[in-house]
Amino acid sequence: MRIVLLAVLLCVVSAARGGVLAYAAGDIGECEGKPAQKSDAARTARMIPSDAVVFVVGDTAYPRADLATLNACYTPTWGPFLPHTYAVPGNHDYVEGSPEDFLKYFGERTPHRTWFRVLVGDWWVIGLDSNITAPLLDEQQAWLEQQLKEIEGDGRCIVSMWHHPVFSTGLHRKDGKRMLPAWAALERAGADLVLNGHEHFYESFERKDALGKRDRAGMREIIAGTGGAGLYDLSVVRGAKTYVRKHGLLELHLDKDRYEYAFRTVGGRTLDSGAAQCRRGSPF
Repeated sequence: MRIVLLAVLLCVVSAARGGVLAYAAGDIGECEGKPAQKSDAARTARMIPSDAVVFVVGDTAYPRADLATLNACYTPTWGPFLPHTYAVPGNHDYVEGSPEDFLKYFGERTPHRTWFRVLVGDWWVIGLDSNITAPLLDEQQAWLEQQLKEIEGDGRCIVSMWHHPVFSTGLHRKDGKRMLPAWAALERAGADLVLNGHEHFYESFERKDALGKRDRAGMREIIAGTGGAGLYDLSVVRGAKTYVRKHGLLELHLDKDRYEYAFRTVGGRTLDSGAAQCRRGSPF
C-alpha cells in the first residue's frame, strides 16, 4: 500500500511540473514454479503508476520469451502498461534466433523492427538492438547516425536504450562491446542517458566520453537488470558509481531541458539518485 501511494504521489508531482514520469528495467518475467502474481516481476509492477511511461531494456520473460511465456508471466505483471511501453529485445527475447514473438507482442507502439526513434514528451527515445551482428549491426549503426543527423540542433534531449551494456563491472562486462560505435555516435550527438539490462543488478556510472573515459561533460550509462528475474549476477571489478543487488526500478523524470533519476527498491528505499541539465536542451 505504501509503495502504491508513493508511486501515485510521484506521478501527480511529475504531471504538475510538466515533465514525463518513466520507469525502466529489464530482466523481468521469471515465473517458473510459482504463479505470476507472486513473482518478483509482480512486485516491481506494483511500483509503476498506471499512466507512467515504461522503458523495458530486454529479457522480458524467462527462460525464453516466446508468446506462451510472455502471456503467462509478463502479461499478468507488466502487461497492463503495454499501451505506454517502449521495449528493446534482450538475448532471451530471441527465440530460436528470431525476435518474431517479441515483435508480435511489443511492436505495435514502434515500427516492426527491433530499433526505433520515438518522441516521448520533449525527449527523443532511441531504442537499439544489441543482439545483432554484421551486416545487420552495420545497418542499424548507419540508421542511428542518419537519425542523429536528422535531429541535430533541434534542442531536444536524448535517451537511448539497449540490452547489453557497453560498460559494466559484472560477469557479462564484455558482452556489449559491439555497441561501442553506437555509444560513440550518441555521445558525440549530445545524448544524455543510455539505459541497459543484462546484468541482473543495478549500477550507474559517472559520465563518459565517446571512448568510455570519464568526462564530466559526457553521457551517463545506467544498468537496471532488476525487474524481477533472479539476482544471480555479481560485480567483480571496480568502476561503478553505484552498485545495488536488489529488485527495483529506475525512476526517471524527463523534463524539457533536464532529467532526474533514482533507483527505488521494492522495499521502498532509494539507493541511487542524480540530476543534470540536458546537453542538447535549449528553448525551441
